[in-house]
Amino acid sequence: MSDNIAPPTWDDYAGIYEVVHEPLTRQFAATALECAPVRGGDRALDIAAGPGTLAMLAAARGVDVIAIDTSPRMIARIQERARESGFPGIEARIMDAAQLAFADGHFDAVFCIFGIMLIRDYRAALAEMARVTRPGGRVVVVMWNGLERMEHVQVWLRAVATVFPQFAPAPPPENWSVLQQAASLRRAIEAVGFSTATIHTETRWWEVASPAWFAAHADLSPAADMLYRGLGPEARGQVRRELERQLRVRHGDGPFRLAAEAHIAVGIR
Repeated sequence: MSDNIAPPTWDDYAGIYEVVHEPLTRQFAATALECAPVRGGDRALDIAAGPGTLAMLAAARGVDVIAIDTSPRMIARIQERARESGFPGIEARIMDAAQLAFADGHFDAVFCIFGIMLIRDYRAALAEMARVTRPGGRVVVVMWNGLERMEHVQVWLRAVATVFPQFAPAPPPENWSVLQQAASLRRAIEAVGFSTATIHTETRWWEVASPAWFAAHADLSPAADMLYRGLGPEARGQVRRELERQLRVRHGDGPFRLAAEAHIAVGIR
């Protein structure tokens, strides 16, 4: 990758996230809300909010939600969705999760749905979550249970490896290594001041319309884009064709589903 080419970020995928990724992540966000049952009049914070998946679900319950993200396009999309849905209780701000601009104990609940591993200083972010949660309030962090238990990632990686036999996945960064393990995720949450932390792991299903649809959309992420840059200009098309071929062999031409596991960690302040 040339030094003058900026690395891809989720800002580049703000327009497509709801179509591709949200049907899966929304399922875990709904479970997170059940683990911290906020209601009308409560104040909630949605950290690394993306296009506002959890914020929209919480606002539908009458909760006052502040959604933060470092992506200006994601924040703009949250604001647009809030207007379209008639949810005046959603406020969206660009903000660093490791430096929250809120008073101590300001929120009844704090949520982070598949964002904690993207925050460079995740320990500082967890400490800030604890600081802004009121005594007795809850934090809910949802984190993937390892790439090997994300079937939608594995089928794509198999296609990459078929087209590029020399390909070897890089080891996960520290954030992933620590946070994808239930025990170390629990320790990280308890270390910042939550009195208790419980973790349960659940499976959800990505309902896919067809192999052709999945092959055209599964690689719309910063990680995939970075990988393709290293493999060459033809890589995306080659991998997509092989992925579609493999999925057709396995599932035929029609709908199918892929499993994904995630930890749902709940800390009590």
